[in-house]
Amino acid sequence: MILIIEGMDRCGKSTLVEQLRKRYFINNVRVLVHHSSSPPKVENPNEWEIQHYRQMLDASYMLNYSHDFDIIFDRFHLGAIVYGKKYRNADPEDIYGIENMYIHPNDEIALVLLTDWTHNIMDRDDENSLEGSPSEFDETRIAFEEAFKRSIIPNKLHINIHENGGFKNTYGTVTNFLDGVRNAKSK
Repeated sequence: MILIIEGMDRCGKSTLVEQLRKRYFINNVRVLVHHSSSPPKVENPNEWEIQHYRQMLDASYMLNYSHDFDIIFDRFHLGAIVYGKKYRNADPEDIYGIENMYIHPNDEIALVLLTDWTHNIMDRDDENSLEGSPSEFDETRIAFEEAFKRSIIPNKLHINIHENGGFKNTYGTVTNFLDGVRNAKSK
């Protein structure tokens, strides 16, 4: 399975990825976790990012289908859509184009979006978030939700942490979703 965990800062992405790696994907010794972050300081960061996501998807499909690896991305292309547009004036269509090239309806690929209400995120903020004001947090959440809706990944789950009963329920909600994806794929 290829699993993409996306969302805003302070919504528990890395914690969830670590829990999944240690507890859910425990039967497969071939688990690869990748954390995406800002592009390096290169002449054209937008072009670099396009090539990066193409290469990552090429490698992921090869490892998943040819070598039975489970791949988990801790932030991936939706983050590039949201933050690339916001900070580098990148065209989101470039990243959506990569999705259209690589993603197919029968792929065992899943997308989980984690969001929360602004006041909850600000309460958890450690001053290292990219956002600094309530309006920026709202804009980022809305941008992630819009990118998520537009994504053509066939298996998608959006969790609002507060509405789902807090962090304590995130892992169980996600594993139930993943079990459903795997069960549907095996039929």
